[in-house]
Amino acid sequence: MCHRASHAAWRCVCGDEQHQRVERVRALLQAQHGDAWITLLLLLTLDAAAVGGAVYAAVHGFIVFSAIGFSALILMTARAMRRVLVARANLRRLADRYPPLPTAVVRKH
Repeated sequence: MCHRASHAAWRCVCGDEQHQRVERVRALLQAQHGDAWITLLLLLTLDAAAVGGAVYAAVHGFIVFSAIGFSALILMTARAMRRVLVARANLRRLADRYPPLPTAVVRKH
């Protein structure tokens, strides 16, 4: 959950040992993956708005460029993308080691 990839199943690189059931870990990782995607989409929207605002200002005669602001947005977007990739890799590693249980379908006649 600390966003560090590890090769061991229940032992993280940071030293944290997981004492949770596989289903719970899978649910936590899926929630983390979803949250990372939402964060990434919001940051991409902010990036597009910032670029659009800069273009709009340049068209109307203002040459305004905030290198610190754009750099911060780019770095936050890159970090969010890394979180998505790490969460996806952790989900795949968990699925490879512990495949999800098949679901039963009950049909009433």
